Amino acid sequence: METNRTRQLREKMVHRKASICSERAVFYTKSFKQTEGQSYILRKAKAFAYTLDHMTIYFEPDSLIFGNQASRNFAAPIFPEYSIQWVIDELDEFDKREGDVFYIDEKTKDDLRAVAPYWLHHTHEDEVNRNLTKAIRLAEKQGVIHRGGISMSGDGHIVPDHPTVLKRGFRSIIEEAQLRMKTADEEQKNYYEAVIISLESALRYFKRYGRLARDMYQKEADPKWLRIADMADTMMEQGARSFYEAVEVTYMIHLLQMIESNGHSFSYGRFDQYIEPYYEHDIKAGVLTQEEAQEITSHMFIMNSSLNKIRPYGHTRYSQGYPLYSNLVVGGLTPEGKDGTNAMTYICIEAMHQCGLAEPNFSARYHENSPQPYLEACAKLIRTGHGMPSMFNDKTVIKGLMDLGIPQADAYDYCPIGCVETGVPGKYGHRATGMTYVNWGKVFEIVMHHGTDPNSGITMLSDDTEYKTYDDLWNAWKKYLKFYSDISVECDAICDASLAVYDADPFASCLIQNSMEQGKTLKNGGCLYDVISQSNIGPSIVGNSLYTFKKLVYESHRYTPAQIVAACDANWQDPESKKIQNEILRLPKFGNDDDEVDAIVKDVFNSYLELLPGYSTLRKGKGPKVSCYTMSTSNITSYVPNGFVVGATPDGRIAGSPLNEGCSPTQGTDVNGPTAVINSVSKLPNEKVGAGQLLNMRFSKDSLAGDENLDRFVSFLKVSAKKGIYHNQFNVVSSQELRQAQIHPEQYEDLIVRVAGYCAQFVSLMPQTQDAIIARTENTF
Repeated sequence: METNRTRQLREKMVHRKASICSERAVFYTKSFKQTEGQSYILRKAKAFAYTLDHMTIYFEPDSLIFGNQASRNFAAPIFPEYSIQWVIDELDEFDKREGDVFYIDEKTKDDLRAVAPYWLHHTHEDEVNRNLTKAIRLAEKQGVIHRGGISMSGDGHIVPDHPTVLKRGFRSIIEEAQLRMKTADEEQKNYYEAVIISLESALRYFKRYGRLARDMYQKEADPKWLRIADMADTMMEQGARSFYEAVEVTYMIHLLQMIESNGHSFSYGRFDQYIEPYYEHDIKAGVLTQEEAQEITSHMFIMNSSLNKIRPYGHTRYSQGYPLYSNLVVGGLTPEGKDGTNAMTYICIEAMHQCGLAEPNFSARYHENSPQPYLEACAKLIRTGHGMPSMFNDKTVIKGLMDLGIPQADAYDYCPIGCVETGVPGKYGHRATGMTYVNWGKVFEIVMHHGTDPNSGITMLSDDTEYKTYDDLWNAWKKYLKFYSDISVECDAICDASLAVYDADPFASCLIQNSMEQGKTLKNGGCLYDVISQSNIGPSIVGNSLYTFKKLVYESHRYTPAQIVAACDANWQDPESKKIQNEILRLPKFGNDDDEVDAIVKDVFNSYLELLPGYSTLRKGKGPKVSCYTMSTSNITSYVPNGFVVGATPDGRIAGSPLNEGCSPTQGTDVNGPTAVINSVSKLPNEKVGAGQLLNMRFSKDSLAGDENLDRFVSFLKVSAKKGIYHNQFNVVSSQELRQAQIHPEQYEDLIVRVAGYCAQFVSLMPQTQDAIIARTENTF
């Protein structure tokens, strides 16, 4: 049952307004000025500690969960050590954006202008820019690659070892660091000292809430304040002592990671698995009821929407809706291969019902023996229309991870991270996905123009081949794909090398296995598994375009390659071009269970997969047991702005319109129903896409209404799993409702939609992204 304070807390989060907080920037600047000449990791740890000791803290009145990232609800801190110039450039524009609007007062502007000179030319972004090659800059001007967050913010994309941390507490890790310092070299000593500084400051931070709670008790005499005070006074001086404390600590760890670094995708992992022992213990001991556990869990879910991050507006277009990608997953197999569904699984599903917000990014694992009631509970949540949970197929994901060299027990224990990337909680390093973004639609456009980007006029790799045969065209695609993939890997390395210094994160690193043993941060090799991938955008666009050439040029000889290219360049506007487009639109497209076009899209995937063994991360041979590149089709909202720079393509798409999202069919081209979609996707090399394969589908509300339709949808999920679909996520909302939300946004503030691998308030998105969601096929059974 939803309590009044749960309802009130959620209502506050629905109507919250994003703003900018300058506290962290001011405190980090003051601390850094006092630590000139010291190692960078110690400077970061001391600035982290200074901030935790001095920042504003407060309680949300209705919440049982406490902890704030900034001085106000939903305020975004500024992280000047990563980048600052864009902040100053956009100070007067934050509240004028089309999407992701941030309000900022004049005092905050003055604070940021005052600290900026100290950081200019001394940030992570500056270091990256000093090392970018001419090839990278040219590829960016062409619109082929986009660096985004990896060149101006922290990395995130990790899951702490929650079971171990909850059992040990911070004091035990501090004592381990003190012991290891005795035999460490200088670099390791700096790391261990930074760990001690960071964890000690976290313990003091908790105690600050204890004192504040006692002050609140003096004012209100509500016993909840004494309960909070007693918990906060000694929290993590030892392991978690109760269910309540375990949930609170889990939230606090998440929050502290976000204060230490402005990366995103700090994720919760298998929350139901590591919290369940505390639940069972307290239930049996008679100190907790199911209703109390439900309220605490629901409040933890809702409090995630009090956190925020701001990005430069140019990058915001790639990730709209104030996303944090804080993935929390339930269900699935245990490391021993047994079903892990438990009481906490259902409490979490109900918590997401009560939360109904974009954070946490709620996911569910399932397999062929998942309990029917569990699948039905997931389906009932999906049909509410909030876009969650996102469904992950254990069999396919586990096989993909084991093929990377991940041991079976760890692969069975996988979790989604961020959007749809997958990894092993507590053992993976940063960034299993989301390195350099590579625009495959633009690569194919350049292939069509024999090396020249028609928009910028830049030629990087000239090719005089006439493409007389399909093989000529296909070989050109492979040639250009490798050329630009090589450049993007070079870009990854430059950004990674800078992050190894500027993203020094002793707090987050020490919560991942192997970091303490190695005496290294994650970016320097302090993890067990170092698996990274890029974001590749537009495989369906490329496959459908190749199919057009194959059918209309090389088989039927209806047109020459030059005629197809000329029609694209004309954006289908003149009569001859329009005639060609009409023929193209009648051709089969990926997502309709047509073997021939599906096979070409599979070829496109394989053309990239075969390149990956030739690429290495900077940490290979420096500590991790597995270190490699893999593939991901998780590309957040980048499929929209990447489409802006791509002209009309030979699949009939018009210039500037979105590319396809993930491995999904191009918007509106899947016309044979949902089963045809999964039949097409099942033909892809899903098991080899080891960092996450994104499939997004939309259903009408009527198609999931009632028990019979719900049963049909559950059967659809089961069939998807049998066919080897890696992942599937759903919007259950009509086009009519979405269009009404565009017209009357004030009436639809609580409309949450599945944007990409994450959810967001529909009204917070820029119009082009809203239109792209509306353009998705509205499926029925």
